[in-house]
Order: sequence, then structure tokens, then C-alpha cells
Amino acid sequence: MDRRIQVIKAASDIGAGKKGAAHGPKTVLDTFEKNFPQKFGTFGISEVPITPEQEASERVYARNITALLPAMQELNQQVTGVLKTGNFPLILSGDHSNAIGAVSGFTDYFDKDNIGIIWIDAHLDLHSPYTTPSGNLHGMALNALIGLDNIDLKQNDPDAESIQYWEALKRLGRTDVFPKILPENIIFIGARDYEAQEIALAEETGMHVFTPAEINTIGIDKIIRIALNLLQDCSKIYVSFDVDSLDPSISAATGTPVPNGLTFDQAAALFTSLFHHPRVAAFEITEVNPALEEGNAMAETVAKLLDTVL
Repeated sequence: MDRRIQVIKAASDIGAGKKGAAHGPKTVLDTFEKNFPQKFGTFGISEVPITPEQEASERVYARNITALLPAMQELNQQVTGVLKTGNFPLILSGDHSNAIGAVSGFTDYFDKDNIGIIWIDAHLDLHSPYTTPSGNLHGMALNALIGLDNIDLKQNDPDAESIQYWEALKRLGRTDVFPKILPENIIFIGARDYEAQEIALAEETGMHVFTPAEINTIGIDKIIRIALNLLQDCSKIYVSFDVDSLDPSISAATGTPVPNGLTFDQAAALFTSLFHHPRVAAFEITEVNPALEEGNAMAETVAKLLDTVL
């Protein structure tokens, strides 16, 4: 790739139920520097300041949303700023709620282009405060970006202030770019753990979900070709790789591990096919939680994946 890679450390784990993912970006970078020192200096690094948590007990359907909003506003601006320089944003984030800031910055910059997302994840992250079973915002990232609350299937009654902040999250950055992404331009790879409200919304809006069974039957290389073909009208693509897409036999050091995930070779195929693809203009790696394992297996795995493309 001709463009210089700019790593953005977005270490917030405000949106997660289990704390510790805030240390994921640094652990991955430290591991990569240790294992591949000759490549470490090939990219720049910037950092998003972490906003202290401001938990309000009544916001049970949007935990820490008051703290998440300013953090995502900053990340939105950093992603846009990197794209303005012509560089390639590689976002290393704490939990997946960071995608609200990162993707919104991406789509704010490429507002005249048709934007696609490849979401490599065990989960769909399509809940809203109206449907969430946990209140954790990392399970609402894509819903915020498509701007659909799924009210028809609501099971919660969030308080007014939570909804005020939720509406602000959906309109981060440029308020004239709303929604930030069209649902029919979203491809899921590896999804296998989701609630009825999420899969109903995905099917209703034309999202395409590739399950582990399809990946193992068709083969990861063909899945990648199909995914890119489905997004053939999208001139810019954002790739988000949640490490819980990996099988826990590789490492369970992530907040919500799910069995029957990607193998290392399947993940490596995704990295090598997508990272340098001419239409892919940003890449995110998220949900590494070093606090959930004794050793460093997850960071080692991500460092090896990065080595295949850097």
C-alpha cells in the first residue's frame, strides 16, 4: 500500500460489560514491537484520550453513555483527520462501541461515496437502548450507525436523558450525514451469537450474514469474494475485526467469547485479502482484553495477523 499507515489507539472500554479491554491496544502494540521490531517503525501512532466513566444507575439500558459520547466525538475527528492526510487509519480499539466514533468519522469524510462495512464478529451488535438485554453499548454500535432503533421489537423503556445521548451518538460529527451507513451495505462474517431482535432487523434491512457453517462449507476465500461482490457498488469499505470472531481455542481473552469461531488461517485470509484491497480505506481491530487470560495469547495472535499485512 502506498499510503502510510496511521495507528489510532482508541483504548476506551466504556461500552463493555467486562473491564480490561482498555489495555488491549497497548498490549497489541507492545507485543508487535517485541516480536516484529523491524516493522514497528513503519507506521505512525496517535491516541484518543480516555474519558472517565460517569455511571448513572438509572441508565441501565445505555451504560456509561454520557462518557462515551465525548470519547466518540474525539475518535470521529481523529479518523477524519487521518483520512485528510491521505494516510490509512488502523484503529486499535478497546471495545466495539468505539466503532461508533470511527465509522462515523470514516463516513463523514467519504460522504459522497457509497460506503460498505465488513463486520467480522461473533455478534451482530444491532441492539439499541430499546432492545438491549445488557445495557452495554458495544452491543449497539452498528445500530447507532444505521440509525434504526428497532422500536417494533422494543422490550425496554430507556430514560429521557439516555435517549438524548443516544440520538447524539447517532449523529456524531457531520449531522448532515445521517444515517452514517446504509444497512444493505453491511456484511457480517462469523456471526453466531445474537438475539431475535437483531437477526430480525438484519433480515428486514437486507444485511448479509455469513455464519460459521457457511464459512466452513463454502470456504473463507469464496466468502471473501462473495462479500466484496455484494459490496461492488461501494467505492470505500471499512473493515472491523472483533477478536471474538476467533474461536476461543485460539484465546478467550475477549469480553464475550463464543465457540465455533474462525481459525487462525481463516482470519489470516481475511487480513491478507482485505487489508490492502484498493477499496478498503480503514481497518479496525477491537475487543482484546488482556485481563481475561494468564498469558498473552490473544495479543500474540493479533500481532501475527498484523505481521501478515504490514
